Amino acid sequence: MKTAVLAELLAVFFWALGNIFVAYLSMFFDNYTQNFFRFVSAGVVLLFFSLILKNGDYLNSLRRLKSFSIPVVTVFAFQIFIVYGIAFTTPTVATLITRLSIIFVDILSFFLFPEEKTALSKKGFTIGTIVSFIGVSGVVLTESGFSEAEGMFLAGVIFLLLASILWAVYTVSIKIALRNSDPLSATANIFLFSGIMYLPFSILSGGICEVLKAEPIVNLLLIVSGILAIGLANFLNYYAIQRMGASLPTNLQILLPVFTGMMSVIVFREEMQPLKIFFSVLTLIGCWFIVRTSEQAFSRD
Repeated sequence: MKTAVLAELLAVFFWALGNIFVAYLSMFFDNYTQNFFRFVSAGVVLLFFSLILKNGDYLNSLRRLKSFSIPVVTVFAFQIFIVYGIAFTTPTVATLITRLSIIFVDILSFFLFPEEKTALSKKGFTIGTIVSFIGVSGVVLTESGFSEAEGMFLAGVIFLLLASILWAVYTVSIKIALRNSDPLSATANIFLFSGIMYLPFSILSGGICEVLKAEPIVNLLLIVSGILAIGLANFLNYYAIQRMGASLPTNLQILLPVFTGMMSVIVFREEMQPLKIFFSVLTLIGCWFIVRTSEQAFSRD
């Protein structure tokens, strides 16, 4: 149990670190180039673990590639919006807004999974949704006073909201696709194929050439960020889910904005005004209400 909790905390830490990497790497590479190298490096790492631990399952997942077309396309689009969102806002704001995906997942699940329809009828879901939206709105309002940069910031908020919806679609579609597949093997293919989809865009934008001009340390960070934040983080998350179930890992993931905020303050000197901290905490409380309500409804059913 302790090992699984540690694995999930490490996964959350690597995801938070990934948000910092995205903000930093956006100064050197365009969206498509960054995503191509990060996703492919993550896919290679997951493929390595999959071939070592579950060789037979991986070969089986290759035969079912068609069933993963929706997850591949949605995670491809999600990453484009999340990178723009982080670049136009801040890593902390981005992680708080994308926590709203919890709400969208429950709404989609309501229509697609009969066993999960109870959650939306509970008071906890309504309270959590209202509190989360108030919290996120408060964070956005405390940040959006940048005059010339305000337009880019608000565009970033829109991108992040779209990313939240896409992540919810990805989460629900992957749940359907994984009914008869090994999660690790399937995700290795999803990241590899979605990563390859960025290559033509990177070539057309000329961004692929920027890798040759960048300092070796920057290129190293580009690869390492994909390995840690996408590849290893997802592997650790799957390990934790297999050992503890989905409930506790989901609760621990609410710490993501906290970890991201602390790193962003250290690396980017991001200002954390008292009002911003208050609304951030409010957002996390709302998310916690939703997660707990969904868990209780699911366990009773």
